[in-house]
Amino acid sequence: MTKTLHAQIPATSANVGSGFDAVGIALTLYNDIYFTEEPGKDTITVEIEGLGANKLPKVFDENMVGQAMKAVAVKKRQALPKGGTLKLVNAIPPARGLGSSSAALVGGILLGDALTGSTMSRDEMLSLATVLEGHPDNVAPAIYGGLAVSVMVDGKTLTNSIPLDDELSFVTVSPEIEISTEEARKALPKTIDYQNAVFNVSRVSFLVSSLFTKQYDRIAYGLQDKLHVPYRLSLIPSGDLVLKKAVEAGALGATISGSGSTLIAFATGNEAAIMEAMINCFNDHGIEATGHVLKCSNEGAKLI
Repeated sequence: MTKTLHAQIPATSANVGSGFDAVGIALTLYNDIYFTEEPGKDTITVEIEGLGANKLPKVFDENMVGQAMKAVAVKKRQALPKGGTLKLVNAIPPARGLGSSSAALVGGILLGDALTGSTMSRDEMLSLATVLEGHPDNVAPAIYGGLAVSVMVDGKTLTNSIPLDDELSFVTVSPEIEISTEEARKALPKTIDYQNAVFNVSRVSFLVSSLFTKQYDRIAYGLQDKLHVPYRLSLIPSGDLVLKKAVEAGALGATISGSGSTLIAFATGNEAAIMEAMINCFNDHGIEATGHVLKCSNEGAKLI
């Protein structure tokens, strides 16, 4: 009997205002990845449904999921099946700052581990995912779920995951504008002012403590940032106006999701009105946009 493995991986919003390269939140928007082994077949076929289906590589060795599966096999010195079908069903918009590449890598690691004995711990998965991705701020919440705060220590990634309850919502609005991580990095200055560094240390500490103590009315102060948001916002046409509209409609605070182009608003009510205001603002400036009202995914990636 042919068995199909099913991995489900949440979207993630990294940086979270003042938490540049350190803080990320897993969200209840998922990519589903299926692998069916087919004995007698000597190649792995890639099928893609949903977002990015016409753009993402459909050759196993070129697809990020396939590359992550192979990285696990190399690390464990085990062989993947020679033949099968890898099916990607994508709901996370690619190149929009919602962790689509991290979802691909984490999903590939989950499947690669399952196909070679299911021996990797979450910490081991995080280490490999960080190497493949280059930084932990998206892969950590994708693996652990919740609000994930990460640091790099002697080349090792350490993450604390804090669950967030359903009282808090996240309104994400994605304009039809793709921004690559590389492009977003180029927008950043080479050096920063000492006072700006102090500003961000205080804000990110305040953000995490406000979320942990459920003082959601203080989130806006914690989202204030001087390291990346002012520079990246210029890459998103009318982005500053959309953030203002979100707050005017009742958001507790709003910022860029990841490196953009998605914008994310925090709310404990009025979510539909907030999303409508954000989308309408983009539309008023000739930009198509789609939105979601999401919660925090506290479970992280899993095999179903």
